Amino acid sequence: MADREPGREGRSRILWLLPLALGVAGLSWATCLKGQQESVPPATGSEKEPRPATTAALPAAPLPGIDPHKLQKAAISGTVRDDKGQQLAGAQVCAIANSGRLDARDTFTPPCAASGRDGHYRIEGLWPVRHSVSASAPGHVPTFYTRGDRPRAFDPIDLLPGAEVPDVDITLRGGGVEIHGVVKDLSGGAVEGAVVSSGGLFIGTGMAFATSGPEGEFSLWVAPGQPQVWARAEGYAGGSDRGAAPGHRFELFMTPEAVLVGKVVRAGSGESVEGARVTAQRGDTFFGGGSGTAITDAGGNFRLAQLSPGAYKPAVEADDAVGMAAEQVVLGLGETSQAIVIEAHPAAMLTGKVVVTPGGTSCPRGSVSLHAAASERESAAEIEADGVVQIRGLLPGTYAVTATCDGFVSAEKYEPVVVADKSLEGLRWDVAPGRAIRGAVTSAKGEPVQGISVVARSKAEPGQPNPRASGPAFVDSDARGRFELAGLLPGKYEVSVFTKAQSRATPTKPIEVILPEGQDLEDIRIELVAAGQVRGEVRDVHGNGVARAQVSLQSPGRRGVNAMTGDDGTFHAPEAAAGEYRVTASRDGVKLRAPGTGDDDVQGVKVTVEADAVATVKLVVETGNGKIVGVVRDEGGAVVSDAFVEATRESESAAGPGGGLSRFFALADRPHLTDTEGRFAVEELFPGKYTVRAFRRGGGEATVEHVALGTEVTLTFAPTGRVAGTVALKAGGAPQEFSATLEESTTGYRRTDQFFRTGGAWSFSELPAGNYKLAVSAAEGTVDTEVSLGSGEEKAGVRVELAAKVKLRGSVVDLEGAPVVGAAVRVGQGRGFTVDERETPRTDAEGRFEVEGAPVGPVTILVAAPRGAAVEYSQAVISTNIAGGPEVELAPIRVTKKRLKSGEAGGDLGYAIKLGAPAVDPTQRKFEVALVRPGSPAASAGLQAGDVIVSVDGEDVTGERRYLYEQLTRVPVGTTLRLGLARGATVELTAGEAP
Repeated sequence: MADREPGREGRSRILWLLPLALGVAGLSWATCLKGQQESVPPATGSEKEPRPATTAALPAAPLPGIDPHKLQKAAISGTVRDDKGQQLAGAQVCAIANSGRLDARDTFTPPCAASGRDGHYRIEGLWPVRHSVSASAPGHVPTFYTRGDRPRAFDPIDLLPGAEVPDVDITLRGGGVEIHGVVKDLSGGAVEGAVVSSGGLFIGTGMAFATSGPEGEFSLWVAPGQPQVWARAEGYAGGSDRGAAPGHRFELFMTPEAVLVGKVVRAGSGESVEGARVTAQRGDTFFGGGSGTAITDAGGNFRLAQLSPGAYKPAVEADDAVGMAAEQVVLGLGETSQAIVIEAHPAAMLTGKVVVTPGGTSCPRGSVSLHAAASERESAAEIEADGVVQIRGLLPGTYAVTATCDGFVSAEKYEPVVVADKSLEGLRWDVAPGRAIRGAVTSAKGEPVQGISVVARSKAEPGQPNPRASGPAFVDSDARGRFELAGLLPGKYEVSVFTKAQSRATPTKPIEVILPEGQDLEDIRIELVAAGQVRGEVRDVHGNGVARAQVSLQSPGRRGVNAMTGDDGTFHAPEAAAGEYRVTASRDGVKLRAPGTGDDDVQGVKVTVEADAVATVKLVVETGNGKIVGVVRDEGGAVVSDAFVEATRESESAAGPGGGLSRFFALADRPHLTDTEGRFAVEELFPGKYTVRAFRRGGGEATVEHVALGTEVTLTFAPTGRVAGTVALKAGGAPQEFSATLEESTTGYRRTDQFFRTGGAWSFSELPAGNYKLAVSAAEGTVDTEVSLGSGEEKAGVRVELAAKVKLRGSVVDLEGAPVVGAAVRVGQGRGFTVDERETPRTDAEGRFEVEGAPVGPVTILVAAPRGAAVEYSQAVISTNIAGGPEVELAPIRVTKKRLKSGEAGGDLGYAIKLGAPAVDPTQRKFEVALVRPGSPAASAGLQAGDVIVSVDGEDVTGERRYLYEQLTRVPVGTTLRLGLARGATVELTAGEAP
């Protein structure tokens, strides 16, 4: 229900536009306004490192933080050409705005224009903010605008008020395919005027846009493969569909939007806050879907629309204020919340500039992030026009600074920023020109290949820790196959390639290179492996094609290749490395089985791929024509007419858990919604038993397990409950901010939330009954406890006291006791851990490490050995319990040398381990053999179902040492293992070829 008290909702971030989140999230924007950006001089041999980091005073720069609504609109123009240089008529060019000061309603429909006969286009009425520009045309692949001849994925444009940026020219390459589809509502009716899009930077292409017609119809020109297509429309939450291109007719189903409304006021005075940015973060684990950004009006009012059902915590950020609601808002289908009130507390704004030295030019693209160790608070912003960065909503404290600039080297350390009670201006962070690795990606025949992602990882010297990171995460090869990895420090690197959207054969082993002092490395050639094609079909026993099946080609020691069937059941994998593969298929996460087989049988067929040849394959699977029908009722027996229903096939494997614990329900496919009589039907189900769940408006769920096909089932909601309490510090008082997670391990239900200046108060509403684990984390400490909640129970007064964090010491050694140097050690509460490379402790020459501020109680320790070292070690994930303090010494963590090298085929042992029950302590789980495949190495060795493995090659793998099991059993073909069993016997088995 949405009947909440004002001021009791919560904090979060939120994606303003899901398609663009896939396209541009996490990437910095670059200045490309003609004439604004100065050229950066090339590095000379004397510039080996960035000069020492400084945070120095800087003359005032043009500030990008002015409200765009109060400025004159801008325009862009240019010419679209094909890859032969010919002017291209009829291309669609769209400008995509990116500014935290715009409301989602301001960017709902990107302005677009068509190119004329001479290829020229002009788009006017643009917000004077940063934009990316993308073009698409019949027969071509969508492409972002890039400036100059350097291989780049895109270059953003900074627009000035009232100005026009000319010469925004885009070249489109051929090879695009047309896809068709329709946008519908839940009743099957057409949705006209929906904005449909596909592509993005994470896909490796530009973006294509369309608007659905009177019958909901649309078409787009995209790159061949398996595109995701998104739709958004007024009054609806977003919808999407994924399928083969060409070969699939896309159907995007839209659900009525949920809406979160409220007002932002200043704490204490109650004065309205205008121009504040309000976002919302999801705190539940089901339903999926993004939401937008709202900018408060003169009265402080905001409206976040187009939300999917779920639990949301709204947060606010302004130039001089920051805050979040006190409690999450749980929204149902089509529900609008009551108006909530968010109190904004005084905060500061930081304004600075990232500068390239020597020369003093502005960094064109990058970001600055601040981390306050005392509060665990993170704040970040992208570089805007003229290298300026603005970070809003900063609380008093000392912040560590990380400044990045694409293509340049950051300083090893920057002076911390101290925020008091007023804003900071004129700060400066220097970056320096680095070195570059340039080259090209070609096919085995020497032809250039576009869209291959290239990454360079620094390689440590034997016995030395990894050098500090520099350069980009990855770059994509351009139309001429070229790539440039800029902003690198001299040293040894491993250069490797991978593909994002289009699955194709790539080398498994990296190329080792040395980037010398004082010069770039040119003409590196990465040749893709010789490949052939695989064409095939997936059909059921009646000969009907199985649409939307995910086809996987797997071969030990090689990178797998994936494809998707079209609506007729056929598929095409255009690039697969020569060799033998096993071809299997799944749909919607369900493994498709051959008729008459079970989950423990080897599925699929083998196919041999030869270079420059076409292999064919046919999979025959069970028929997916099953159906489950039923009715959903509330606790009083009344029907529920707006519940979502999902059915998940349960594993029938002897190694499986039995019941279905999957909680990845999303609105990507057509939702199963109950009608006015509470009835539902889930169709096109494959043979097996199912767990059926229903989720309803206002919270709550109902579950029935082991449902057979053809069964009519009744799902009855139990009343939801609420749990609330306080978090206290041992020394008295409460943390200023903290996070809390509730998890019910037997059902997989999970809720997480953040709390800010609540006096330690926390709460979760609309909870199903269960036995929950409550984990609370703050800068001052952590705590884990258990909370049981009955059906409809209101449990208040749950008080928890934080245990102070500790300094954790230990060592990492190999099985012989020798120290492992340069291993990264991360410690996290429960299942999670920090992955920030900048702050990750590494083992020293003695294998020793220290972790400041480690949580106590149940923790996960991740040990990752240095990449590219002379001796390669396996990664270890250890579950343990930390008690005591303020300093704790761990027993030595033992890791194994990798038995299976990169690119080497893993051997088959022929048995499977029983999955542990979710509620069991990880350190208490046993390696119980669930099944032994007839004729396998395990069967020949005498291993039996029910055996419990307690050692591998003499190494104990029980309790906290159970993590060694996986390291020791990942071995190449022909390796002999000795398995010690709890019954006192030892069996020897030799790993064989994969079946």
